[in-house]
Amino acid sequence: MATGQFEMEPGEIDPYGYVIAAIGFACFTHFYGSIKVSLARKRFNINYPKLYAESSDAHNVEFNCVQRAHQQTLEWLAMCQLLAAVNGMVFPKAAAFFLCIWTVGKLLYIHGYSSGKPSGRHFGGMVAHMGDISLVVMSFVSANKLLGGLIP
Repeated sequence: MATGQFEMEPGEIDPYGYVIAAIGFACFTHFYGSIKVSLARKRFNINYPKLYAESSDAHNVEFNCVQRAHQQTLEWLAMCQLLAAVNGMVFPKAAAFFLCIWTVGKLLYIHGYSSGKPSGRHFGGMVAHMGDISLVVMSFVSANKLLGGLIP
C-alpha cells in the first residue's frame, strides 16, 4: 500500500482537524443570524427586497438592529475563516481556538444586538474582537515563522 502525506496511523490525530471543525462551527453565526432576520421580517412585516426597514416603518429600529447584526457578522465571517485556515497550517490549535472565540462572540453579538437596542452588541463585539484581532496578529507571527524568523 502506498503511503501519502494524508494517511495516518490508527488513533493518530492531525491537529488541523480542529481548524476544520472551527471553520464549520463559525458557519453557525450565519445560520443564527439568518434565522433571526427571517423571524424579524415576519414579526415586523418587512418584506423582501427591502434589506433594511425605512424610518417610516413602525419597528424600523428593532428590525434594523437584527439585520445589521447579521450583515456585520457576514462582513467578517469569510476573513476570519480564511485567517484560521491559513494560520492553522502553522498553529492549528491556536487558530481553531481563536476562531471559536470569534464565533461565540458573534453569536453573543447577534443575540444582544437583536434585542432592538444597539448597545446590546457591545459585550459580544468585545468577545469577537478577542478572536479576530488575535487571528490577524497571528498571521504575521505565522508568516514570520514560515520565513525563517526574519523578525526576531
